[in-house]
Amino acid sequence: MYDPEEVMTPNFRLQPAVQDDVACSDLFMETYFTLDDPTVWYGNPDSEWHLLAQIFPDRFVTFPVFTNPHAQRYLSQRHGRIKTIVYELKAPCCLPSTVDEALMLIERAMHPPVWNSWWYGLGLVKELDPISTGLMCIPGIDTVVVTLSNEVTTEASSVKFPEHFLVDMRRLFERTKRKLQERIRLGKQWHVRSELLTKLAPKQFPAFVQVNSSGELVEYRITTTKPTPAVEKRQRQESVKAVKESARKLAQDAPQELLSLHAEIERVTLATMIERFEHKLQQSLNEGHWQNFFEENIFILSLLFSRAVQLLHTQFHAQPAQASGSGAQIGDFLFRELGQPLAIVEIKKPSTPLMLSSSYRNEEVYGPHSELSGAMTQVLYQQSAMRNNWLLHQRHFSDSWPDVIKCVVIAGTTPSGDEQRRCFEIFRHACKDVEVVTFDELLAKLKLLLEHLTPPPSEDGKNL
Repeated sequence: MYDPEEVMTPNFRLQPAVQDDVACSDLFMETYFTLDDPTVWYGNPDSEWHLLAQIFPDRFVTFPVFTNPHAQRYLSQRHGRIKTIVYELKAPCCLPSTVDEALMLIERAMHPPVWNSWWYGLGLVKELDPISTGLMCIPGIDTVVVTLSNEVTTEASSVKFPEHFLVDMRRLFERTKRKLQERIRLGKQWHVRSELLTKLAPKQFPAFVQVNSSGELVEYRITTTKPTPAVEKRQRQESVKAVKESARKLAQDAPQELLSLHAEIERVTLATMIERFEHKLQQSLNEGHWQNFFEENIFILSLLFSRAVQLLHTQFHAQPAQASGSGAQIGDFLFRELGQPLAIVEIKKPSTPLMLSSSYRNEEVYGPHSELSGAMTQVLYQQSAMRNNWLLHQRHFSDSWPDVIKCVVIAGTTPSGDEQRRCFEIFRHACKDVEVVTFDELLAKLKLLLEHLTPPPSEDGKNL
């Protein structure tokens, strides 16, 4: 019989053995059990002692287990599915003849800070548990071989790596642990300052503000009244990142809130687009700039059509160039409406004049400016070139036909004078094959869409 303290220092037995025609020594560890009285323990028969290690001349084969009889995991495998650890010796050894010799051999070769003592059932120290946990993610691996080679490899059910790999990992884990502990310590100090000292003596202890979105007790910045623009930008970026990473979970837990957030993001995005549009209208920008703007925000051009459209090409060749390199007809945007019809969109500038500044014969009739009539002729020529060269284009537009090719010109702003505006409306509505849309009309469409997307205010003055 044994008392509770005696079972904490188990006895060992050494037994000569032969495995695969190679002589070795088997080291067994005594195991214990208790009955109704937890203060009285009994030793198991020799046949039930645990085989802790096999000592060969060139290696140790160990079977690490937990050795505390008072714990529920007593005698369970220390590293889960990794039941065997083989340690290759740097130099051959003689087989031990006594238990003390065997324990001394193992202790000299497999020592801290990487290995547990034989008192604790051998195996890797607790700090290296992430290694065995990670190895169990590889199906079929149940053996670790600490080899003399510097390579990290797998072979059948074994994984092999050198001992210095374990030493390096232990050091890396320790450095990481120290850094985290220091960050946690600083975080706690800053919390005390922000939540207590700042309220008691705000002049002496200005407030700290958190600059991440994860709620950690780390990464704080000092502030006096409000965060700096850089901090605010980082906070917003972290918030967007957090929502993006949690989108699927939010869809399950709070679908209505996520839908409202999505709608609000769309409204904000549209409002930002309108602001950019208005700002650009106040500048003197060339056609290329406006083409790039609409290409980046193709949604704006889709408002030109009553049906759904698909952008096929930008800067497309309605007519290929001749051998000399001249004669090419290049359009700005080519769309396909739902079905087979195509549409050509030509982009000019907001400053493009639409009507002549002087009247025609009397004070009420104004003719179209050559810039407008030239743009309309240009897009009609592209339409004709598309039809005439359809055999060249057909392989690129297999689902379309040149029977219907709509033409749209975006140019200028609505004339301010009443008579010029009236003549402009009469002229463009008389042009059945070309639709003329002004830049300010496109902007007005965007504003109208934003107005429809914005919910009415509730009784407390907030949007529903």
